[in-house]
Amino acid sequence: MARLFLVSWYHSNEMDTTTNHNHALYEAFKAKDARFDGRFFVGISSTGIYCRPVCRAKQPKEENCTFYATAAEAEQAGYRPCLLCRPELAPGSSVTDSTANLTRRAIRILEQNCDSGWNLDQLAGQLGCTSRHLRRVSRRNTMYRPYNTSRRAVCFLPKTC
Repeated sequence: MARLFLVSWYHSNEMDTTTNHNHALYEAFKAKDARFDGRFFVGISSTGIYCRPVCRAKQPKEENCTFYATAAEAEQAGYRPCLLCRPELAPGSSVTDSTANLTRRAIRILEQNCDSGWNLDQLAGQLGCTSRHLRRVSRRNTMYRPYNTSRRAVCFLPKTC
């Protein structure tokens, strides 16, 4: 239900102030689903900040939330950006997205160099982190360890005679 209201609002690009519409946006905000990131922004009147829908800060009450189509609209309304989710930055470039970006970079390197025999320490050194951190982030984001990702990439290589 929340997605239906959100999609219709996004395509019309007009803020409908009906109670059902605001409730649907609040439910999307409460779900912290990455699909809604960048689609709308939430101004929180009790704190004076605005957030992205994926912000990990404490959930505000529904009556304290105002919804905006862009970050610029929220700033014009007098809200300042949240320091946790950095809504003024484009989705994908804030600190919130750093673990997903690290995982994507690791997978890309493993797929491009799957036959080179890199170990986890070399891969982590290439990415600028520790091997423990890389293992933890990889498992959290993909449910696989980096070693399993590289083995899977080797399986899909074309066999040469």
